[in-house]
Amino acid sequence: MTATSAGRARIASGQTERVLAAERRIGAVAHLLDDIVRVPGTGVRLGLDPIIGLVPFLGDLTSGLMSAWIVIEAARFRLPGVVLAQMIMYATVDFLIGLVPLLGDVFDFGFKANTRNLALFHRYAVDPGASTSSSWALVGGVVLAFVGLLWLAFVLIGQLLSAVVG
Repeated sequence: MTATSAGRARIASGQTERVLAAERRIGAVAHLLDDIVRVPGTGVRLGLDPIIGLVPFLGDLTSGLMSAWIVIEAARFRLPGVVLAQMIMYATVDFLIGLVPLLGDVFDFGFKANTRNLALFHRYAVDPGASTSSSWALVGGVVLAFVGLLWLAFVLIGQLLSAVVG
């Protein structure tokens, strides 16, 4: 029995068809955005995300909305909250960095947030009892880094104000 069939055996058979149908839908969108064309002579695949990202803001907004749909579709399956938070982080990072001209398109080429979110969906929809420790570690690390940056910003603003006001 393969890992996938073992995971499917853990969920009810009616649920399996629903999960597989959602996985096909999410997979189709992820494939379109991240991996639709193989670059000739390489093993690298390219999707529409970096291409439509070349259209300032509108292209990034379009791919961002499609990424948001993937997360919303995954949320319908009651994936653990921390996993949904990780999916939201991937989609948000892809969108925000994608807004930076050219750099964002290069980032889209390598990061492939939608493919990452598809893998998360597959893991936790097929095996709802799967460990979420890696998601907790990533989300916790990002939250700690964000809090640290906020603290640093407050300290720097305080230093600036004390230098200006005296």
